[in-house]
Amino acid sequence: MRLSRPVYETLPLIYVAIAGVAWLIAYLDPVGARSIIAFAIGIVAAVAALTIFLHRQDCRAQSRQYNNETIEFPSTLQG
Repeated sequence: MRLSRPVYETLPLIYVAIAGVAWLIAYLDPVGARSIIAFAIGIVAAVAALTIFLHRQDCRAQSRQYNNETIEFPSTLQG
């Protein structure tokens, strides 16, 4: 699935916001299953944000390193 660039750029921020709200809910209501579920959702959202952020950095570094030129290898199959 491909996302448009503005959506892909804001996705880590959305996940960080979700994590922050979930942790706030877990902090304000520390007793019960709701707190545990909210904390777990916060952890998952934070990991997702970090994963996408690091993937974006890696893709940008690779695109700077390689300028989309193909490598021409000599063919050894020609007789």
